Amino acid sequence: MLRTPKAKRFALALASGTAIGLGGVIMAPTMASAQLESALSAARQSTASSAAAQRQVEASDDAAGSAVREYRAVLQQLDNTRLFAAQQQIFLDSQTSEIRSVRNQLGTVEQIKQGMSPMMLRMTVALEDAIKSDVPFRLNERMARLDRVKAALGSPDVSPAEQYRQVLNAYKIEATYGYSTESYEGVHPEQPGSVVDFIRFGRTSFLYLEKGDSGIAKRYNMATNSWDTLSDLDNRQVRQTIRVAREQAAPEIIYAPVSVGSN
Repeated sequence: MLRTPKAKRFALALASGTAIGLGGVIMAPTMASAQLESALSAARQSTASSAAAQRQVEASDDAAGSAVREYRAVLQQLDNTRLFAAQQQIFLDSQTSEIRSVRNQLGTVEQIKQGMSPMMLRMTVALEDAIKSDVPFRLNERMARLDRVKAALGSPDVSPAEQYRQVLNAYKIEATYGYSTESYEGVHPEQPGSVVDFIRFGRTSFLYLEKGDSGIAKRYNMATNSWDTLSDLDNRQVRQTIRVAREQAAPEIIYAPVSVGSN
């Protein structure tokens, strides 16, 4: 059989280890394997690149989320700082107003002091006149208290507040005498060498009773500034009243002898 040139080339290709590819393209086996490996490598690289890109996207997303959270935290801190500043401003405004008020008050302190001193002096003089014209009970004690008030008013070391407190305290004590009853021992008003029992019924009646069962009782007469002798009946009632006042007898209605029309 005769072989054509084409048949010869085919035979030669087979002999030299070549193959006929699809579409008439002739490729060597080693070249096809290399191309396949190259394609696989490219696919692997593409997959790796995609994974890296995904990780980069995820990292970027995490970073963006963290940045958003930090931004929100900064905004919250900013709001808190503004609220704190607003509160401090309110406090500062209040303090400023109070300081202004105190300064205004300090400006009038000297005027108040200048007005208080004459007022306390007048109160002291009025109290002294009242004691001297009053029933003479506990006279030494009351005058000694008045002298302490005068000493305080004349001392530059005593503050005006303390001076005013002492004046008011003296007035308060004198006021309590008007609605209290008491009995105490004292020097005989007519015989200084003797001791008697005094009893006071507010400022209504002031009596003394001599010691002993036979001692007489007398009542101070405001109209005459003298002592009037009481009857024997009054004497016995005064004794019982003294015992009640000293809590030596059970409480009962007490007797206070007075003179009709006396001051």
